[in-house]
Amino acid sequence: MLGLPGKMGMSGAKVWDHFLAGDIEAIRNYCETDVLNTYLVYLRFQLMRGRLTESTYADECQRVRDELGHSDKAHLQEFMRAWRVS
Repeated sequence: MLGLPGKMGMSGAKVWDHFLAGDIEAIRNYCETDVLNTYLVYLRFQLMRGRLTESTYADECQRVRDELGHSDKAHLQEFMRAWRVS
């Protein structure tokens, strides 16, 4: 509904399996995209509450996009491609 990618690559239910397999990188990637989703939901919530203006909200979202654009991490690039402007 917000145009966010949501869970990417795995779900929290799979973290233990990945940990047991020693795949810490996959867990980190999952956590990073999960935090991005959470932060962007938080921004939208603050916009809805009137704590952010449309302009401030757009600026904060652009700041996230800019940071993602500077990353060479594949999972962050995938997140940015899947994130629709809301």
